[in-house]
Amino acid sequence: MSPLFVGELVILSTILIPQRAMTTMLRVSRRWLSAAAGGSAEETMKRILMATLDANKVAVEDISGGCGAMYRVEVESSKFEGLSMVKQHQLVTKALKQEIQGMHGLTIKTSPPSP
Repeated sequence: MSPLFVGELVILSTILIPQRAMTTMLRVSRRWLSAAAGGSAEETMKRILMATLDANKVAVEDISGGCGAMYRVEVESSKFEGLSMVKQHQLVTKALKQEIQGMHGLTIKTSPPSP
């Protein structure tokens, strides 16, 4: 059977791919689809954090040299008031659960709004 071409994607219906390789391919394709949809991974994470945590300020930076393996995230939100740093970071990681799956590392800095 011949391959099916869809834009830049090639679909081979008779190829067997190990599960681990498929997982990696799915992570990469998720990033590619995010960029193709008109937003970078940084913009996607920023939108998620702004909406989920009702954040005042959000900064997301790719610190892996552009490959999307490591990010630095800084979030300021009133939802952090009265919470320990661990709880604040748990809120961030919960909001970014899907995006974190394809990363090697994430640096998080959180704070409640300054008075």
